[in-house]
Amino acid sequence: MATAKGRMVLPLALAVGAMGLMVMTPIADASHPRPQAATPLRVPLVPAFNQCVAANRTHGPPLAFPSCNPPVPGSNFLTVGTPDANGAPAKSQGFVKVAVRTNPGPPSEQSAIVITSQITDVRCRAGTSACGNANTTGGPDYTGELQANATIRVTDHYNATSPGGGPDPATLVDIPFPVNIPCVGTSDPSVGSLCDFAFAPQPLIPNDTWFNGKRVVIEMTQFEVFDGGSDGVVGTTPNTLLMKQGIFIP
Repeated sequence: MATAKGRMVLPLALAVGAMGLMVMTPIADASHPRPQAATPLRVPLVPAFNQCVAANRTHGPPLAFPSCNPPVPGSNFLTVGTPDANGAPAKSQGFVKVAVRTNPGPPSEQSAIVITSQITDVRCRAGTSACGNANTTGGPDYTGELQANATIRVTDHYNATSPGGGPDPATLVDIPFPVNIPCVGTSDPSVGSLCDFAFAPQPLIPNDTWFNGKRVVIEMTQFEVFDGGSDGVVGTTPNTLLMKQGIFIP
């Protein structure tokens, strides 16, 4: 496994991948369909808002559906700079990129997943203690953790009836795949913190060789990024939703 700033190089089973993400490794008894290739996947992240459940407006046509005013951010503890919301310049960008890398090293590492993620200009709201440098406008830099999560569904050939894995094809039950993201403050008073993926041991995977030759398909749900709550620690609750996979139209 290799690590770099803002990037994780992980075994395939640790991947948070695209629908149908797979490694093209021949296998004699393959029995599940798969694409020719499905890599890379790069998704932008946008601020999350609470669902509208008690409408008091109607959106303009052609989307003439009930709406809620005002919009309520999903995170109770963090935000990003936006001139008309908190007076700070709009400098936040966030993304997650997932790519399959084949033959990166010795035979024991024939296939790997490279996960790259970065979120910029993350700022504290009132009531958050994990804060660093103050900014000229908007909240101070956030110095706690974020947690990205998606539900993954893995189909492969490592599902023997006895412990230890084997050649049987099967689909796992849906499982979560959380990855913690530390945030560090910046010296620029016009921008909030920089948050990058950092590698941490994953208890789901005991070694980095089992997937070779297993022809793995990984499906996944929408990326979601949660804050660390009032104390900035993702291991404590409550934590709230900061960002989701999406697009922005200026």
